[in-house]
Amino acid sequence: MAKPLGVFTHFADLSQDEKIAVKTAWEAANVSRDLDLCYISKFPVGSAIVAQNAAGETKLFSGCNVENKFMPATICAERNAATTAVYNGYTKFLLVATVCAKAPAGSPCGLCRQVLTEFGKDAVLLNIVDKDSNVRKAHGCDLLPAVSSPLITPEMQSSDVRKIGERLVALVKNAHTPYSKRARSAIFVTSGGDTGPHSYEGVSVENAAYSASINAESVAMHRARAEGLLSLSDSRDRILYVLVEDTEEHNPLDGESLQILREFGEEATIWLFDKSGNARKAELEEMLPDSFGPEAL
Repeated sequence: MAKPLGVFTHFADLSQDEKIAVKTAWEAANVSRDLDLCYISKFPVGSAIVAQNAAGETKLFSGCNVENKFMPATICAERNAATTAVYNGYTKFLLVATVCAKAPAGSPCGLCRQVLTEFGKDAVLLNIVDKDSNVRKAHGCDLLPAVSSPLITPEMQSSDVRKIGERLVALVKNAHTPYSKRARSAIFVTSGGDTGPHSYEGVSVENAAYSASINAESVAMHRARAEGLLSLSDSRDRILYVLVEDTEEHNPLDGESLQILREFGEEATIWLFDKSGNARKAELEEMLPDSFGPEAL
């Protein structure tokens, strides 16, 4: 069981602004339910964001999840509220409240965490955990934290791990990143049970329609899925190796990649490499704490 993110706080102990945001998040979730906007999942979600503009003015924005039969076109409640706020010029998030009406305590997905981190790294987060509107209080910087493990130099690595690091550096030249200029490579490995380990490679591939771009980690993991990874007799020891610019930075892997990895299970391991072959190792739970997964649905 994953450790819940944040500190449990009774609704009665919240500030007036926090109480209003919590109530607004519930109202937004009810809109999704009443208008049947979550007609596929039947999982209504609502979010409320208090944001500030350049003049120092604050305003409350809300949003709900809006699903689409083409599932990638679905938008989550948090991103619905976030994009509305930003469009109106309120680009500094101060407070974010979110609720999964069907199963309170479900935390934001990786994609929403990425957007909330972009505009609200210092925001107060209120994740509503029950029908009484009690919350777990955290901060935006807690959603996609930096890796805390020490640096593992090439000399400290096993020969197999060192070879993977070298392969990542060689592989990155195949990336297509004319827009961001941030080429990345990834290798996804599973033990494979009786059939031995399986390895899947990926590179970043960008598109002029930016949202159609796909990152290296996703390419590798989708290849594994397409080749029947989940049908293997032993699905343990799933490891994602990624070449990144800086192994020490906050939010070193984007939330989408971490969310895709989460679908394979909570116990995956991640290795972050730099171009010099140095690495840091982490468990998925460290980089995507209190994650949202299929069991919530």
